[in-house]
Amino acid sequence: MCGLCGVLRSPEPPQQRRRRVEAMTRALAHRGPDAEAYFEDDEIVVGFRRLAVIDLLTGDQPIVMPETGAVIALNGEVYNYRQLRAELEDEQRFRTRGDAEVALRLLASRGVAAVTRLDGMFAAALWEPRRRTLSLVRDRFGIKPLYLWQEGATVAFASELGALLAGGFPPQRRLDILSLQHVLDQKYVPAERAIVAGVRPVPPATVVQVTPEGVKRWVYWTPPLPQPSAAAGRPFAEVRERLRAAAARQLVADVPVGVFLSGGVDSSLVTALAQEAAGRPLEAFTVSFADSPGWDEAPAARRAAAHLGCHHHILAINPQEVPGDLQRLAASLDSPLGDATAIPTWYVSRLARSRVTVTLSGEGADELFGGYARQRWDTLVDRLGPLGRRGVPGLARLLGRPLSRRGRARLADPPSLGRYLDWSRAFSPELAREVLGSAAPGEDELEQERIKLAAEYHALAAQDPLAARLLADLRQFLPGDLLPKVDRMSMAHGLEVRVPYLDSELAEYVLSLPGRVRLGLWRDKGLLRRVARGWLPREVAGRRKHGFDVPIGAWLRGPLKEPLLDVLATPAVRGRGVFSAPVVARLVDEHLQGVADHGERLWCLLVSELWLQQVFDRPPEVAA
Repeated sequence: MCGLCGVLRSPEPPQQRRRRVEAMTRALAHRGPDAEAYFEDDEIVVGFRRLAVIDLLTGDQPIVMPETGAVIALNGEVYNYRQLRAELEDEQRFRTRGDAEVALRLLASRGVAAVTRLDGMFAAALWEPRRRTLSLVRDRFGIKPLYLWQEGATVAFASELGALLAGGFPPQRRLDILSLQHVLDQKYVPAERAIVAGVRPVPPATVVQVTPEGVKRWVYWTPPLPQPSAAAGRPFAEVRERLRAAAARQLVADVPVGVFLSGGVDSSLVTALAQEAAGRPLEAFTVSFADSPGWDEAPAARRAAAHLGCHHHILAINPQEVPGDLQRLAASLDSPLGDATAIPTWYVSRLARSRVTVTLSGEGADELFGGYARQRWDTLVDRLGPLGRRGVPGLARLLGRPLSRRGRARLADPPSLGRYLDWSRAFSPELAREVLGSAAPGEDELEQERIKLAAEYHALAAQDPLAARLLADLRQFLPGDLLPKVDRMSMAHGLEVRVPYLDSELAEYVLSLPGRVRLGLWRDKGLLRRVARGWLPREVAGRRKHGFDVPIGAWLRGPLKEPLLDVLATPAVRGRGVFSAPVVARLVDEHLQGVADHGERLWCLLVSELWLQQVFDRPPEVAA
């Protein structure tokens, strides 16, 4: 796990170009605390920070292929590199023992289209000087990040947005207001956008190729659609064996490996399978909210750990410590992220890094197997049928609980992507426009953003509505929220986190199954729970989803009250004109007075304003 960056075809003097890349590389030091290195020729400078995980002695990057001069900088891990190396060894001579050189020789000799052969989590930059071509590639699900800026023939790229900014890219910083609207809407910047105007991420499963003639991009993988015939096989046995193989593959490392354990079925199963493959107990790490029992998963994690026999470490989160770490935590986010579980993720990553260099985690299981309440509720609304949906508002009035606007929207007929996304909104569209005031983008702009996803959603929903919901989360929530949160919070401490549920072979097979097979009739993740019963006691395999969450509403009335008032009442809020200061003040007052619980909304505003201060209220580190 590492950080990479670079500048291609800058018109500046070589010394200035080098200084920019050095500044970018320094900004990535937390991602790679073990080594720093550069590659430079007449057209490009590439910087690299290394976290040594595989091939500790010879695996430094960037790596140059002597035969062609091709160069690669790779962030992440290629789990099938030994198999690929065996295929290439007959025709090529390797100088290292790691995965980066395997990726270099594969892509340089077979062409960048061979990226489909790579199984892993990765973002890479491949420079081929003979063709004067830079190829930027990213893994299928967007587990590892990569950002891009271009102006004319000049291209800059980096593992983090903050690194681009540290290099002075773009020269003029401007807020992308539509991305901020998405933060208020769904709590995250979508995977295809960036919060700074002019910057774009390389999307998941995409190649961006820069040649002297211009830039072209293509998607090299799309999630397979459900096939009814797949359910006729033995899904339980197939998932069991593929998941077992995935856990074994993702243990490859020359450093200690641990696991994040919540006590739920996802992480407990990963722990069980990883320990089986390792043949020894692993270090397991759990977050505890001892002062908020209703939010605390530590008791369930203790039971799972006792059954599995792992070396268990529980971190009791002290909310009184959070204000002192808030600025560093917000800076680690790299972009505004309204998911308050970033707080415990930051702390448990720090604990884990004190004992291991790599951990496994359970991200991806809910998107593949159906673990979110919104997936079940939206399915229930479907089952009511048009007549049943029309009768719900009247029944609610008779019971003295009339539906809100959002409640009525969730009964929309026919089912729609908008209806599904409404279950996870932080702000209603009306309140978001009120908060942004005159800065709010138009409705047409927002609608344009979702046209492609909506078309994909509705085409699948016509055949398999549940699979469409799962795919929407896989396309939006997973690469927009969960994966960036885990990557940024763990890499802030130089910790690599791997996600076995997103193993290519496992995920492709699960995606081919109809939604009803994955979810089950009565429970969430019915198929995965059946698999888990082979390794876990029934009370763990059958434990209802608790959801990794934090009592952010209570914290904002308690230990985080002072920073909330300091940040959101500052004159900068009014002077910047992004948020409506009177509306923000009203929300703060309603929350502190107990009139409403605006915890999620205020956390969105708090981290967004902290990010604005850090990016726009400080001078650029490198002169343009």
